Amino acid sequence: MLAVILGIIFMGGCGKKGGEIGEKAKETGTKVLQKFKRTTNPDALMYLKNKINTYKRQNGKYPESLQELVNEGFIDKIPEPPPGLQYNYDPKTGKLSFK
Repeated sequence: MLAVILGIIFMGGCGKKGGEIGEKAKETGTKVLQKFKRTTNPDALMYLKNKINTYKRQNGKYPESLQELVNEGFIDKIPEPPPGLQYNYDPKTGKLSFK
């Protein structure tokens, strides 16, 4: 009987700690996501990837540079990358990322 009571107390304590840990993990995850949104510009990256693919569909090849998208009228200007980062573009594959 004592073992059952101790088991119930132990399980109740674990649930509380697990809940606290879960809440802290959720808070940490939210903070990381907010920092990601502040330090990157995923909209600009997606926008440029879309324009790169549009260029390829219309011209049969990827642009030689991001500036070519401007020169050919696909975009008005190249969006600014997040502070401390720059675009990494491979004209052979059309892959675009931040570095």
